[in-house]
Amino acid sequence: MADSIPVPEVEVADVWRLLDERVKPLEPERVPLDKALGRILREDIRATADQPPFDRSAMDGYAFVPSSAPGNFHLYRIIGSIKAGEVAERAPGPGEALRVFTGAELPAPGLAVLMQEEARIEGDHLCVEREVSSGENVRRCGSDARRGDILLPKERRLGAVSLAVLASDGQVKPLVAAAPRVAHATTGDEIVPPESTPGAGQIRNSNQILIRSLLQSVIPSRNIHQEHWGDDPVAAAARLAAEPFANVDLILISGGASVGDHDYTARVLEEAGFELPVRKINSRPGRPLIVGFRGRQIVFGLPGNPVSHYVCFHLMVNYAVARLRGVPMPEWHPLPLAGPLPNCFNRRPTYWPAAMETDRVRNTRVVRPLAWNNSGHLAALLHAQVLFCVPPETKELPAGSPVNSFPVYFFG
Repeated sequence: MADSIPVPEVEVADVWRLLDERVKPLEPERVPLDKALGRILREDIRATADQPPFDRSAMDGYAFVPSSAPGNFHLYRIIGSIKAGEVAERAPGPGEALRVFTGAELPAPGLAVLMQEEARIEGDHLCVEREVSSGENVRRCGSDARRGDILLPKERRLGAVSLAVLASDGQVKPLVAAAPRVAHATTGDEIVPPESTPGAGQIRNSNQILIRSLLQSVIPSRNIHQEHWGDDPVAAAARLAAEPFANVDLILISGGASVGDHDYTARVLEEAGFELPVRKINSRPGRPLIVGFRGRQIVFGLPGNPVSHYVCFHLMVNYAVARLRGVPMPEWHPLPLAGPLPNCFNRRPTYWPAAMETDRVRNTRVVRPLAWNNSGHLAALLHAQVLFCVPPETKELPAGSPVNSFPVYFFG
């Protein structure tokens, strides 16, 4: 059943502008360290104390005040030992040494540590047979950071080392960009789970794991809900009105975005109170894309083919996710083509998957177009690291042509 009124195609850049206007960042939140991996800091992290907080031995060995007497041979009487976590009863005086282990707090300033591999012990004395300087093999108090120093700057993405730095300073609930809550529904009676054997006319559900994996690059798994709907608009409307779809920040519906007899996505969304300013975009692939809003909720109706999913996610869905998180999107850059791209004509802009390479002669980054047959050719994306835009009405692009390129490899 065709639409009685033609639906206008919206330019990709106009959709971005719409998302800039309508999608506001969520409030930042404090989360425990075990839930902070990959999150973006919303505050500078300053050291709450000197690091290390005291002079400590960097080695297993012997601590002593280096002798100022001439010569390279000196004896020090060993008065005791301390390990990490212990406190010495007293500091060694002139001519005395203390057995120490790595990480042990040194009881006085000005000490040196002779590593045990160099130590010669005679009875209860340490024999030092070379000149030793004060501070040797000592991690001095505040040598890593002083109280008030910035340990991690605002806007840093928290990785394993960043989290360890936070832990070392006792900052166990950093303020980070909010993680949007997403509900995703795949649709279609012909779709079966990946572990099933498809019957006649059926296909396995690849879009569900594709979208989940792309989302998990920037959103914790616990914030992602997924389910499958059949071709029943009444049942779909009921699910849309129920949790978690009723209250998430972002809704994704895979399939049903076109204008066929069983494509109900737009109708169900409108009946649920969504405003749908975008129902088609001027893009190949991904033309039948729906973008809508209901209060602060955002919805995307994604065209069903997996390459369309992939392109629409990177162009549009992740743009909205970045807006919700309050982080910038990667920028587009002109890069030369590594090889020619023949027979690329289309009346719409084409977002072409490509691999990134290095031109070793010119020492520059180049993009190599990947062969793809149609918007269902999922395996064509296996080596994709960028999408580049082929302008409309372009018949071919020679090698070296600059193409506007956008990185997708950061999604892994």
